[in-house]
Amino acid sequence: MPSYNDPAMPHHLVMPPAPHATDSAAWEWVHGDAAQTSQRTPGVPPATASQTSVVLIVPASALSWHRVTLPPGLLGRDGQARQAVRLRAVLESLLEDQLLDDPAQLHFALQARSADAGPCWVAVCQRAWLQGAVDAVRQAGHGLDGIVPEWAPADSATPDTLWMTGEPEDAVWTWFDADGVHQRHRSNPPPAPIRNVFAEPACAELAEQLLHREVVVQHRADRLRAAASAPWSLAQGEFTSRSHWTARATDAAKALWQAPAWRPARWALGLLAVVQLVGLNAQAWQARQALKEQRSALQDILLRTFPATTVVVDAPLQMQRAVDALGQTGGQSQARDLERLLESFGALAPANTAPQAIEFIAGELRITPPSGQETPPETVRDSLQSRGYRLRTEGTVWVLSP
Repeated sequence: MPSYNDPAMPHHLVMPPAPHATDSAAWEWVHGDAAQTSQRTPGVPPATASQTSVVLIVPASALSWHRVTLPPGLLGRDGQARQAVRLRAVLESLLEDQLLDDPAQLHFALQARSADAGPCWVAVCQRAWLQGAVDAVRQAGHGLDGIVPEWAPADSATPDTLWMTGEPEDAVWTWFDADGVHQRHRSNPPPAPIRNVFAEPACAELAEQLLHREVVVQHRADRLRAAASAPWSLAQGEFTSRSHWTARATDAAKALWQAPAWRPARWALGLLAVVQLVGLNAQAWQARQALKEQRSALQDILLRTFPATTVVVDAPLQMQRAVDALGQTGGQSQARDLERLLESFGALAPANTAPQAIEFIAGELRITPPSGQETPPETVRDSLQSRGYRLRTEGTVWVLSP
């Protein structure tokens, strides 16, 4: 997973309200280029004057964490599923007894770089809620660079870090260990002593009073940036988005293309497209005119040469038939005559292809070949073709025509 905490490329972080929050619940927004600041906007994610790419942070109350051991061979060497559909079916089967909702209505995200053997973490949240949050971000005009959890469990059995977040009246303790992510009300701190304690500025004094020790003040924006740079991605399955670099390149190209400085280039390309379209239409018109002139010239030749022709349908064919008719009137043999067809076939066909029957119909010689000779020899077919004749097969009959 790419790091979203790169100062060279500031990202904006947005965290939606929990699934069961009211419609007026606030979205939390952290600007990537403004240190230690965040804002809350009710109802919808905040819009900005220019397009931005954001990382969606899923609040802890929207996620449940489960430890599973996958069957061997389900994941590849890179920790990715070989078959996403099969992986989901296995996860639904393994977690069916641990989930309160129908598994078909949930979204599953597997721990990053999970080994093919041994237990691994699976994050689960409501699919419809997550889809609604993603749609809201995009409808506000933002690009989505990733989806990450607010908190993620640790592999260590003993928690070593504790946070107090929120306002003093409803502050919450949060820690994580090998059993998952834990949250309790401020009045119920974790039982075991924890080495590192962080608190947001609003509740830092309260945390020190309750724990009787000094705590480290951590601004909420810094904590959310740390969450965005953790090695966890919930953008899996149907929520798989473009890679970080692909999204960045696409957004940069789009912004560059829409910049005012590129307006002359856009006009030039538009003009070039119009010129190309007009040029293609002009060439097509010229080709149609040339074809029309050629047809008109053939018709004129036919009518001048054979004045008896009254209607021109196919000038070359009508001209050929008229020439054949003149030859027959003058006593000249034509290529369609029975004698010429028999002469050509008899001169080229071998002795073993002597026909059993012959039929002459409309300038075509229909030959019934001897038994076992359903297909004419290729040599005979090629030789007849070189003389201007075509020998084809129709069922069990050979048909010879000019």
